[in-house]
Amino acid sequence: MSNYEDKYLKYKTKYLQLKNQENKQVGGQIKIQQKKIKLIEYDDEKLYILNTIDSDKLNEYSEFPIGSITKLFTIISLLLLHQKNKININSTIGKYIDNSRIANLKIIDIMNHKSGLKNMYDNVEYGYSKKKYNSATEVYNSFIFNGSIINTQSGTYAYSNIGYHLLGVLIEKISNMTYSNFIKKNILVPLKMNNTGIEDCNITLYNHKNKKLTKFQKWERTFASSAGELKSCVNDLINFSKFFKLLNKDSINLLKKLYCFNENKEDNTFSIGHNGGISGSSSRLTITFNKNFVMKKTYVYLETIVN
Repeated sequence: MSNYEDKYLKYKTKYLQLKNQENKQVGGQIKIQQKKIKLIEYDDEKLYILNTIDSDKLNEYSEFPIGSITKLFTIISLLLLHQKNKININSTIGKYIDNSRIANLKIIDIMNHKSGLKNMYDNVEYGYSKKKYNSATEVYNSFIFNGSIINTQSGTYAYSNIGYHLLGVLIEKISNMTYSNFIKKNILVPLKMNNTGIEDCNITLYNHKNKKLTKFQKWERTFASSAGELKSCVNDLINFSKFFKLLNKDSINLLKKLYCFNENKEDNTFSIGHNGGISGSSSRLTITFNKNFVMKKTYVYLETIVN
């Protein structure tokens, strides 16, 4: 990944045209409006970088919020607890958390967004948080009794951040650790992901108006907790592709039943992936493996602006 800026130079015009411009109709003509942007893309073992906002020196260690890619870490955490016989993801969550409103929901259904839980809590707006939260449990306890949290029939796919807050609560209750400490001990340290976590990013972040994030927008990550709080970088997300070494055969078979798993029977490969969006960042991660769980390709896209 050396000389990444030189490698990216020939792609700069293409990226400005395809990814970083808006077309608007002005007086019968199409006017191109260039957006200010900061992005890193890692594809086919090549690193492409573009920064039209400031003087930050970007590289493979530049840290971006990864939003809902965090859910992959929540999934791996639950599989680890399952293989240690701390939980059974085929059981109901009421076996571990005493709350009648969610007692009959199966853990695996929550993981697959098929539990019937709503996406967000009532009267919660995206884009900022009124306070800084310290754990998934603190987030969940702040909103669990405010209005209805279930709005679809169990078994129907309906994306739910509430569900992943609840899964974070489960991880914290069973492990007696905060969500962030659990993943650090069980995922980040073993996989040598030194630039991943809940701390502030080492680059300047901007919103869709090209303004630096306010503290309330930064706090949105703490509200997202186990559904979307993490930051990471290209180097760490490449290292994350080795997560299979943390799992046993039974856990891998369970992973194949989850929404983040995709199989391509034509070329006998499968992939794990997720998109992410949160104040200050848009992101995408796809890791492709062969039938023997050997990584073939890791694709990472990290961008500072969310529209």
